[in-house]
Amino acid sequence: MQDFFKRLLQVVNYQGFKNINDFALNGLKYDSSSKLNRLRDEKNKPSVEILLDIAHNFPKVNIHWLITGKGSMLLTKDDNLIHFIQEPEEKYYTENKEQIAQRFATLKENILLKEDIIKTLKEKIEVQEKQLVPLEDIIEKLENRIHSLEQFTVIAKEKLDIK
Repeated sequence: MQDFFKRLLQVVNYQGFKNINDFALNGLKYDSSSKLNRLRDEKNKPSVEILLDIAHNFPKVNIHWLITGKGSMLLTKDDNLIHFIQEPEEKYYTENKEQIAQRFATLKENILLKEDIIKTLKEKIEVQEKQLVPLEDIIEKLENRIHSLEQFTVIAKEKLDIK
């Protein structure tokens, strides 16, 4: 089986790049080719970042093939991530049906409780807003008195200065 770097070179050639450096700089838009050149040593493995960059920039390349060497270099219409996702077994549904129903009932109860709390809080806010109205009137009267006292003080100072 070929190693990763040899498969990567196949991708480089297929995509029409001159060499691995050209591929790194112009294909993947890296600042340098060192990320890819270190993969010449079979002991070094590609990072997830490199694999994602290749998948993003070259969506037709079969990343599974690039990593494992299994399958073909290019994705076909039939190659799809959906093949990797498995439907849960029927056994899972039957074993957990009661648990799911219980969780749903708890969730529904929590929603109803939260709605009750919201309703209670709204009522409390209304009561407090009604209590604020008389306080606003008191504050307005106090402001008027302060204003009157200020006017009185001004007038008194004027009369005292006149004498």
